[in-house]
Amino acid sequence: MILMTLLLLAEGWIVAHRLLRKTHGHMLEALLSLPLGALINVFAIAVLSLLSIELNALSIIGSNLLIATLLLISVQPLYKTKSPIPSSEVTLKVPLIFTVVSCFILASSLVYAVSHTLLPTFHYDSTTNWNMRSKVSYERAEVIFDDSDTLVSKSQYPFLYHSLQITVNEFSPRWSDKSANGIHLLLTLSLLGALYVLLSHRGKSYGLIVMALIMGIPLLTLHSGQSYADITLIGFALVCLSALLEYRKEDDTRFLFLSGLMLCSAVWTKSDGLFFCYIPWVIVMSVILVRKSGSIAALRYPIGYSVLLSLSWPLFAIVKKLSLTPHGSSDSAFTLNLEAIPAFSKALFVTGSFGIYWYALLSILTGVFIGIKRGTIAVDNRYLITVLWGLIALAGYMGVYLLTSNAEYLIIGQSFDRQMLLPASLLTLSLSYTLIPRRL
Repeated sequence: MILMTLLLLAEGWIVAHRLLRKTHGHMLEALLSLPLGALINVFAIAVLSLLSIELNALSIIGSNLLIATLLLISVQPLYKTKSPIPSSEVTLKVPLIFTVVSCFILASSLVYAVSHTLLPTFHYDSTTNWNMRSKVSYERAEVIFDDSDTLVSKSQYPFLYHSLQITVNEFSPRWSDKSANGIHLLLTLSLLGALYVLLSHRGKSYGLIVMALIMGIPLLTLHSGQSYADITLIGFALVCLSALLEYRKEDDTRFLFLSGLMLCSAVWTKSDGLFFCYIPWVIVMSVILVRKSGSIAALRYPIGYSVLLSLSWPLFAIVKKLSLTPHGSSDSAFTLNLEAIPAFSKALFVTGSFGIYWYALLSILTGVFIGIKRGTIAVDNRYLITVLWGLIALAGYMGVYLLTSNAEYLIIGQSFDRQMLLPASLLTLSLSYTLIPRRL
């Protein structure tokens, strides 16, 4: 695990270092190393899969080095434009008690995450899909795309999660579940650490509070113990959104490029990434482009590159004749199930997976929209557009679980709750920027 992890960290750091060019601190570069290494690695595994080359340490290392070189080359066009000077951000002072409580929440989540990562995998979905698909792929030296032998379920899923687990086990004499879960714990901590560094530009206490609000969602804390890809998807989506927010603040296209790389990672992590990350991101960027119609020349490359890179997964799926949805055509078949409506409300407001989170979040959103219309709430218009991403994701999941056959999974409580973590965390992050004035 150590040797392959060091490889991923090294190649990811080189890309991060070249992209950010020391202007935003060595810590951010270090924390982005593993997320970028994971993206490089999934493309390396994808190339080997397309060429039907056996997955082993040598082939994976060689393919990783090739993809890392290509990604470094793709960063070079950003050097043609002058990088803006980072804008100063007002440090927000908050009461000490909020900082203390936030530290307690984050510390509790960390203890849970570490302790449960070390335990044997016991989640149902992981033993039939996530870790199991990685294990079978490791044993066969190829990524599994066929579930006809009933060894794994949903073998048509994107495989960033699996490729990372396969790679770190390559120098091991046998499959290690602890290594498989451990690398994803490191990835989660890296993503959340990068998010905190970006948030802390407004003050360390501010960053801690926002992180605590997100990680304090009861169900999200449970997922920090790994074995599911939901928290991986959320981590990539949050850093993607945070980088987009940084671009809105500084007008620095390098952050827009970084946002696109994290977007691509989300798309290659889970089917949800294509529909509830990629599509909303494109819509948000389209609105931004319309508003910046007079100065879009510098945005063509990072946006175009992000769009095309993210489309690599559906193109790969088409080549491999894989479904882009978890359950095939039934996911898009219109079916109205009236039982799903009370089940939807119960899942958000009653059963306890979110506590009071959705009560508070929807109340704040309603207050913001009313306040904007009446002119009674001051918002930062640079960031307001990003709230649209979380709202689109929320509406999308509502449509999936209320208007398709997926209603049965909502009614029996199988997957709906954990998928609603994505819009909840995205809306929290957007609102934390939007509702804070530029100057106090």
